[in-house]
Amino acid sequence: MKKFSLSLLGGIIIGLILSFLLMDYKDIRYEVRELAGIESRMIREMDFDFAFNASILVIGTSILIFVIWTYVEKKADERFLSNNKKS
Repeated sequence: MKKFSLSLLGGIIIGLILSFLLMDYKDIRYEVRELAGIESRMIREMDFDFAFNASILVIGTSILIFVIWTYVEKKADERFLSNNKKS
């Protein structure tokens, strides 16, 4: 459970940093001016393409961290067993 949660946390941190660095986030804003007697106001929306791609990047990074961590643990266990078998 510790490995899963730490790889998920690392994936979120690294994935979000990579997504902001590598992908172009476009803040969607537009202004509605005096529509039906209402004052003009600024409307902001979220870029859903960015959110989807960022979530895919976070999931992929989490899986990659988990797989690498599992591989390193397996190699460390094999090395430990082979060193103790010779003694």
